[in-house]
Amino acid sequence: MGKKSRDISEKTRRIHESSRENDGFFSTFFLRKISRFITYLLVETRITPNAITLFSIVLGFSAAYSAASKIYLLGGFLLLLSLIFDCVDGEVARYKEMFSPLGAWLDALSDRVKEFVYIFALLWSVNEVQCWNIGITIVILQTTRHLSDYNFARLQKNFEDQLPKPRRLGFIYWMKKAIHLPIGERWLMLAVLPIFLSIFSSLRIILIFGVLSFMYAWLTRLRRMHSWKQAESDAKFISKQSDTLLPIKIMGRKSAWTIPSVLRLMEFLAFVALLNISPLLKYLLLMTIAFWHYANLYDSLQNREPVFGKAGLRMAGRISLCFIAVVTGFASEMAIFLTIYLAALLLLRGGHNVAKGTK
Repeated sequence: MGKKSRDISEKTRRIHESSRENDGFFSTFFLRKISRFITYLLVETRITPNAITLFSIVLGFSAAYSAASKIYLLGGFLLLLSLIFDCVDGEVARYKEMFSPLGAWLDALSDRVKEFVYIFALLWSVNEVQCWNIGITIVILQTTRHLSDYNFARLQKNFEDQLPKPRRLGFIYWMKKAIHLPIGERWLMLAVLPIFLSIFSSLRIILIFGVLSFMYAWLTRLRRMHSWKQAESDAKFISKQSDTLLPIKIMGRKSAWTIPSVLRLMEFLAFVALLNISPLLKYLLLMTIAFWHYANLYDSLQNREPVFGKAGLRMAGRISLCFIAVVTGFASEMAIFLTIYLAALLLLRGGHNVAKGTK
């Protein structure tokens, strides 16, 4: 009995250690408690982390289908269940030390795909112009914000490598975490608000919180930069994300983390201003371009040149094509072409990374 109890305690301890650090409040105190129970049941089975990730993706798309069918209660439940299994796949992978190129690629993009597709499903369910416009703004805001999040975190390691980690205690700590609006809190709003409010009101609330969170994050990071004693650091991973034909030389200065976000914002705004097309097509195009830049971010953080980067036509090429299409009266056709073309390239990039055995 004593040996079995020790084995159970050791297994529980390892599962807790397999949970990702730096989660938000909702993930830490709610989602992780459920995910660790599921992980406890799965770690001694033959189920792989990749199988769990794929199951999570299926749940995410099922959630989107339910939302598109106006079954918001079921859609919200499946969306949060998908997020729980997102936690499970990482916990199982770290517990079993089973890491794969496919798993890394799916993990890098699946959350964003499910989030933006779910927003698309909510918009589809009402098909109102004002809702589409809010959805497009959310995609632009989230992409700009996420790029700055990842790039700041990586650059921060270069400047603050020796600093101690903050203690995960106290009301102030968790309040700041919530203000940053991590994935748990965002998906909770996506899942719950449409059950009680209109889609327009739900998305407007999410947008307002997103803007406030974005402003808070940037202000605190700009202030944090002033505490960095070094003048420059290695920023090659940021240079790889430029995705532009312009002769922009990105130095490793403290503000380098802002450059990809600024470039992406300029690109998104150019498409919004140029393309007088249906909001549905505009959303799909901007969503696909966002995925393209997430893939560039993933490659750059793995210290690789973005795969098929030139094939993506670069920022200037994409904008130029759309400008020509607008002048010649083929704006909608060009939007459809770019959406399908970039989506196909993304699939090729994923296959290329897996074939090369990237991690």
